[in-house]
Amino acid sequence: MSVVTLAMSATIFMPTVASAQGKVAFPAKPITLVVPSEAGGAVDITARGLAQQLSMTLGKQVIVDNRPGASGAIGATYVARSAPDGYTLLVGPGTVMVVNPMVSKAQYDVARDFRAVGLLVSAELVFVTSQATGFKTLGDVIQFAKKNPGKLTYASNGQGSSFHLATELLQDMAGIDMLHVPYKGGASTETGLLSGDIGFMLANTAYALPQIRSGRMVALAVASPEGSKELPEVPAASKTVPGYEANTWVGLYAPAGTSDDVIAKLNAAVNAYLRDPKQASDMRAKGLEPLPGSPADAVRFQSQEQAKWGRVVSLVRAKRRLN
Repeated sequence: MSVVTLAMSATIFMPTVASAQGKVAFPAKPITLVVPSEAGGAVDITARGLAQQLSMTLGKQVIVDNRPGASGAIGATYVARSAPDGYTLLVGPGTVMVVNPMVSKAQYDVARDFRAVGLLVSAELVFVTSQATGFKTLGDVIQFAKKNPGKLTYASNGQGSSFHLATELLQDMAGIDMLHVPYKGGASTETGLLSGDIGFMLANTAYALPQIRSGRMVALAVASPEGSKELPEVPAASKTVPGYEANTWVGLYAPAGTSDDVIAKLNAAVNAYLRDPKQASDMRAKGLEPLPGSPADAVRFQSQEQAKWGRVVSLVRAKRRLN
């Protein structure tokens, strides 16, 4: 029997079988998690832990692919243009999913180009310096910056990133003027800080903890008003700058057009990982708080973040500190 005849027979006499045969169970091949930043940062740490667990849960290899650059826009654009089949996913931090579209002409539109699978974690932030600066507290930094306007350099993981904006917010609230030095990601900022190229920065606690514990970095203040369980001796920044608060978060996103079934399967696997007591304990030890929930929860949270960061962007633009 010819291929054409066989296909026609299947169409005429066995439509339900043909339909079932055309729907391959997901996943049928490896999945790629795109990280829009360098290896070694908090987003990368989150992605690698997730990849390991999803590989076991879904029964297929899950690969981490770092695509840094343009404050995360390179990696995000790559995923936005990928096939909507669930095999290429974005591990997207707030910088990429909320802040970038507000401050630059991104080649992606979050609402148009992505579907939320779910939130992953929120990450504590901590202001750090190197031993070489001699700073011991956030107050020391502010005092130096007031006496030396424009002399103290600070790093971020990109112009217009949430780290950039959060530090600009600190500048405004503290009445100081520092020089911004943008980098491609967490690993580069660490190198800049420890080599003495920059004097101060805001970092993910998850990424900075090993360096703080080794004594190479000095923790000056935690950006959360609640402080940090992992750094209980480090005061909240709000103790020095009343009202100051900043945090960041990471979610998992698929290209728009990905089917409901695939989104649901991915969400269930992600939530199983985030709700596992041992995994959750390991994440918290790194300064990461698991955020299990539905895709709709992620969309609502993202909307709240857009409102919050929109106000900060307006403030920084008014000060002419944002292109």
